[in-house]
Amino acid sequence: MSPMLYALVFLSVLLLVEGLQEAFGSRRNRQVAIARKRLREMAATLTAPETRDEESLLRLEREASLLDRLVQSLPFGEKLELTLYRAGLSVRPERFLLLSLALFAGGWFVGLVLFETLTAALLCSLVFLLPWIQLSRLRRKRRDAFEAQFHDALDLLIRALRAGHSLSTGLQMIGKELPDPVGTEFGQVAHEIQLGQQVRHSLANLSYRVESADLPFFTTAISIQQETGSNLAEVLENLSKVIRERFKLYGKVKALTAMGRASANLLAGWPLVMIGALYAVNEDYIKPLWETDQGQFLGLISFVMVVIGYIICRRMAQIKV
Repeated sequence: MSPMLYALVFLSVLLLVEGLQEAFGSRRNRQVAIARKRLREMAATLTAPETRDEESLLRLEREASLLDRLVQSLPFGEKLELTLYRAGLSVRPERFLLLSLALFAGGWFVGLVLFETLTAALLCSLVFLLPWIQLSRLRRKRRDAFEAQFHDALDLLIRALRAGHSLSTGLQMIGKELPDPVGTEFGQVAHEIQLGQQVRHSLANLSYRVESADLPFFTTAISIQQETGSNLAEVLENLSKVIRERFKLYGKVKALTAMGRASANLLAGWPLVMIGALYAVNEDYIKPLWETDQGQFLGLISFVMVVIGYIICRRMAQIKV
């Protein structure tokens, strides 16, 4: 083969890789845009209790379906909807509950069919907890992402204010330039202000939707500036410095408590490792653990104790900063 042919093959492969990367990248961008649009629609219905009026509540109640109204009537209905939004999930609460019930029924049925005991069915039905565990994990992940991006949003807003832009324009810039969750949340605030809502109410809705320890300082600073007047850029700059220092301290604490978290994970996974090792060495020795009623009872008690020990170890390794 001539060198020219090698060059053509190389260029063809290179262009093919770039084309695939561009296609998948544009597809991912479209998916991200759709997800942010859905979150914006959900955010419009999640307003702080002090900013709600009777007209909007009646309109939302008329537009809600029968199943949605049934879920909202539950004690945890509104909190579940807020938790789903905080996790960045555009799933409706009724669908999430139906998924949990389906997993519970499916796990119970599989446990009865395969093991033919109520204890095994109860253990298998615990699979319905998986969506709730994932929901909690995604909520913490999105909260941490917001707090990690928050000081960057403050810096962008500070530069916009010092350049002569208004507060609403600075919030719009944050919504366009920064990714989710900071971009989505501040873009929603700017959208509410454009629709004529008071800045104080928009910030109250933001604090209601997002659980962040630093956000109340931001909303209080802007509310005071709107009422009394002050150098908002200087106040936000000091707040940004405080947040950055807190993150440095949080990183040090996280490094110091890494051994405790690793110990919790090891203690939680070690029983499964031992059961697998004993099963590989001597099956008859370990089979009574799930073939007899006494073994199943002891297995259930051990599982509960491992979960409690894991939670205690994780709590001991958590230090609020």
